[in-house]
Amino acid sequence: MDDAAHRHQDGGTHGPRPAGGPAGPRPHRPRALLRLTFTNPLSLGYLSLVLAAVLFALVDGLAVHHPDASFSGIWALLLTAPTVFPLWLAGDALWGGSGAPEGYLMAATAVAALVNALLLGLVHRALRSRRDPRRSAVSAGWHTRGHGDH
Repeated sequence: MDDAAHRHQDGGTHGPRPAGGPAGPRPHRPRALLRLTFTNPLSLGYLSLVLAAVLFALVDGLAVHHPDASFSGIWALLLTAPTVFPLWLAGDALWGGSGAPEGYLMAATAVAALVNALLLGLVHRALRSRRDPRRSAVSAGWHTRGHGDH
């Protein structure tokens, strides 16, 4: 067996990879997810509302004395719905009858807000691509003019 075939069987190099081929550079998925979550006006507005609701609940809970329970935290819960509900139910299932710890509930609310912001970013991108025919997901880059759909 020659040296090149031996290296191939041992998991060595397979030779130079083409720059644009299937083994070429991949898009940066984490960076794209971060961009979808944090850099569009829809997601930023949503995250600002969630942050305001959380800050309101914190100030209300720490600085204002209530003779009974306060419902100030309900706004953060409503803003992160429906994503927060499966996360909270999973926490209750994990910790049984004692319920999930408060830290888990806060982390689940934060994760739900980020997931919702990502989904809003996807909606924003889809709506923008519908306005720009060059980026349209429907035509996939094919020019449809002159094919009967004027």
